[in-house]
Amino acid sequence: MKQKYVDTLFYIAYVSFFASLFLGDVYTVGTLDVISRYLRIISYILIVISCIGVRFTKKDFFIFCIIFSLGLIYAILTNDIYWCILTLLLFNSRKVNIKKIFRISIAILLIGIAVVIALVLLGFLPDILTARDSLSLNSYTRHSFGFYTSNVLPLLTLYILSYYILIFESQIKISVIIFTVLTSLVISELCDSRNAFILSVVLSAAVICIKISKCKYRILLPLSRFLVPSLIIISYAMLFLLPLGGIWNTIDTLFSGRFRLGIFKMRRIGLHPVNIMSNDSFFDDNVTYVNGEHLDTVVLDNGYLYVGLRYGILILLFYIYISQKITSKYSNRPYILLVTVCVFTANFVDNDLVDYCFLPFILLAFCDRKETSILDGGNNEKSSCNYLNI
Repeated sequence: MKQKYVDTLFYIAYVSFFASLFLGDVYTVGTLDVISRYLRIISYILIVISCIGVRFTKKDFFIFCIIFSLGLIYAILTNDIYWCILTLLLFNSRKVNIKKIFRISIAILLIGIAVVIALVLLGFLPDILTARDSLSLNSYTRHSFGFYTSNVLPLLTLYILSYYILIFESQIKISVIIFTVLTSLVISELCDSRNAFILSVVLSAAVICIKISKCKYRILLPLSRFLVPSLIIISYAMLFLLPLGGIWNTIDTLFSGRFRLGIFKMRRIGLHPVNIMSNDSFFDDNVTYVNGEHLDTVVLDNGYLYVGLRYGILILLFYIYISQKITSKYSNRPYILLVTVCVFTANFVDNDLVDYCFLPFILLAFCDRKETSILDGGNNEKSSCNYLNI
């Protein structure tokens, strides 16, 4: 099978897979569930077919068989096929154009958001009003605009900005950055979601500073190297420090009680090297929150807590590896490092590490097709300071 046909199959499979997961964030009504299911099935079939045309070395084929077998065993035990599909995607994507992956991703998000909002305006999808404090009727003021929760649209805006920066790097237009931030401001006001907006502002300000000064800041390299291990340590340390009260309770309040919810989940699930549990069992909680609210399921708005509790502490090493891989491959690319830092930080206050928005970054880490990577049209500016001289 010729490489271009393998690539085409992969892109179609990726579009189907990404779109199906995007639909999972929409406030579903029967038909959308059916469409999402069929899109996933199509993507699975195409991924398997395209895998037939991949040229493996003996070493790569051996590694693939081991990893896929482990993922398959896990799927049989838990009915969770995410790691199987991810393995197929990774080994299929090593020779594809990673820049095109980001272009496809941003196109799906833009089209998807436009369609969802249009369906809301036409009355086919509801604009669910949510609240930070569900015990107060007057606090139900956060718009969802057709998505299942009010946090989705602001976060998608942050990812669109991140994809744009990765695609264009030094050709970024400041006008586009400013427009995106203003859009993010309006969305954050309507959805009352501060985290995504704050990260968008910080990311935009850093990008503009780099572009104007043409200086590759030294702090990015060590920050990108140590960020993920630090966020993991902080996330799990809070689960044990929070019961002490005092300042730790204040910090948890600042983060909207995320770590207290993590304690509820940890007490029921426990910490395991690898957690052999179905999704239904993991989400089937029955707890009473500190404000008296009964929770059928505890939502973990921290990607590191979610991955560690859902799949096991050892799986967090995979994400440490991803961050180190990107840092190593793009150590002299400040825009890529900056976006990577932003996205991993976003997952400290949200949970996208096993979702569609984070998927392009996993592929970025493993793609080895240098001639068609983000280096195309990349950073042609000569820096006035040496990024690697630390």
